[in-house]
Amino acid sequence: MQTEDLDRTVAHVAGHAEAWALLPIAERVELLRRVRELVAEHAEAWTAAGVAMKGLDPGAPLVGGEEWLGGPYPTAAWLTDMIGTLERLASGADPLDGVPVRSRRDGQVVARVYPSTPYDHLLLNGYEIDVWMQPGVTPVTLRDTVATAYRSEPQPGVTLVLGAGNVSAIPVLDALYCLFADLHVVVLKMNPVNEAYGPVLERVLAPLIASGYLAVVYGGGDVGATLTEHPDVDAIHVTGSERTYDAIVWGPGEQGAANKAAGRRVLTKPVRAELGGVGPTIVVPGPWTEADIAYQAQHLATQKLFSAGHTCVASQVLILSSEWRQADDLLEALRLALSDAPAREPFYPGTHERQAAFRAAHPGAEAIPGAVERTLLTGVDPTRDHPGFREELFGPVYLTTSLQVRAPGPFLRTAVAFANDRLHGNLGANILIHPQTAAELGDELEDAIADLRYGCIGVNVWSAFAFLAPRAAWGAFPGNTAEDISSGVGVVHNALLFDRSQKTVAHAPFRPFQRSLGHPTGGMAVKPPWFLDNRTALTTARRFTAFAADPRPTRIPAIAASAVRG
Repeated sequence: MQTEDLDRTVAHVAGHAEAWALLPIAERVELLRRVRELVAEHAEAWTAAGVAMKGLDPGAPLVGGEEWLGGPYPTAAWLTDMIGTLERLASGADPLDGVPVRSRRDGQVVARVYPSTPYDHLLLNGYEIDVWMQPGVTPVTLRDTVATAYRSEPQPGVTLVLGAGNVSAIPVLDALYCLFADLHVVVLKMNPVNEAYGPVLERVLAPLIASGYLAVVYGGGDVGATLTEHPDVDAIHVTGSERTYDAIVWGPGEQGAANKAAGRRVLTKPVRAELGGVGPTIVVPGPWTEADIAYQAQHLATQKLFSAGHTCVASQVLILSSEWRQADDLLEALRLALSDAPAREPFYPGTHERQAAFRAAHPGAEAIPGAVERTLLTGVDPTRDHPGFREELFGPVYLTTSLQVRAPGPFLRTAVAFANDRLHGNLGANILIHPQTAAELGDELEDAIADLRYGCIGVNVWSAFAFLAPRAAWGAFPGNTAEDISSGVGVVHNALLFDRSQKTVAHAPFRPFQRSLGHPTGGMAVKPPWFLDNRTALTTARRFTAFAADPRPTRIPAIAASAVRG
């Protein structure tokens, strides 16, 4: 876009900032309802845009996990939960009505945000999500830290949202959060990588665009730079890489590095950022069966290869115990799972070149055979520095490292310290632990979770599950600064509007439904529809989306039937 066009666009949106900040809640709810109807109406077109952009088979099961669960589903689910929050605020009710709240032994406040309805127990039985609050929040003061933007003097403003290029729901949900949590009008700039979604997203967001509260623009880095510096833009939200953040805040290239070293910010506007990082998966030694190993190998392959490895919480470093006798069996099953994963070309620019450069720099790296090659580097020395510990690879490259600790408790403590101190980033981490081992550890497991300095933690579930859950707070662990931004600052999604969340912790059953029947401690969940080898993911994800947009109990049997077959 030309500078003149950008100026007109920003001026148009800025002209509606005060009206938006003062808009009655009832009118906000009506806009959300209209957008939700449009999500359902255009969901097929939304996913079709991604299928065409990425060259996927339209009928492939992975389209369900990647396009439906990465686009229309989390958007519809967030809209439904935000409508509920705003309706409670409008009526004077407690936004946390029905949300169980407890305090840990050290006093930290924890809110159980999932399951939140009886339907959740039916759809994903055994799954739980807690939002842990920052120190200083008490059960008495918790409600004072919820939805504060709606209980204080309105602060009109314009936020520029620089949309991510990998998962299609991200730019939509980021824009909606800035609108309905911050009460700012929004200019959403699509990323050139996935701007093919733009036309359908404009149709979905049409009520907000037509009212002047939102504009969608396109272009490269030059457009982004013009908008970040625009005098009418008050704040920035970016989902992307640490390099992008530094270029925005400190300036590009060598001059930007010099500015950062000298503490000279070129942009002083507030910047909220979600920037990814090096994601760990900690495998706690335990009495795994062959079936457990095969299932969790598929789980690990999904954590690595979902969206061709282009996810901010992809598992990059697998942390094992060298003293666990089943470690080699898990690695062999992982090789098979990586090889058998659905063939698909990476869609992010430069992925093949980065993978080739990594192999060239690390002769011990394995090229996993298959329709599309993936890379596995095992046995990385945990006591030495390694590029894979410092740099987000953002593609189909997986590393493993082993700690010489045998007992589950000491191993878990050592692995947490390794993840905190040796891996760059603090967005998402995962722990895989057998239910018997978890029971034996007792409070030690929750203590380890407390020590893990990541914003989203998954226990027997990929931390990306928190992305799908609208009430979860999605973002890095608090404390990052512009000088050391790591995985970013602030949260999104967060449909209960917590202002002082620290981390989101998700738990799931260790085994899927079919094998859980004989294991009373194993839970009753189906195989997750985001698993790469889930055969009914496309049908299941469509039905999940329809239910999220229109939660009627008559939809439950069809979802359950499809999910069980997966």
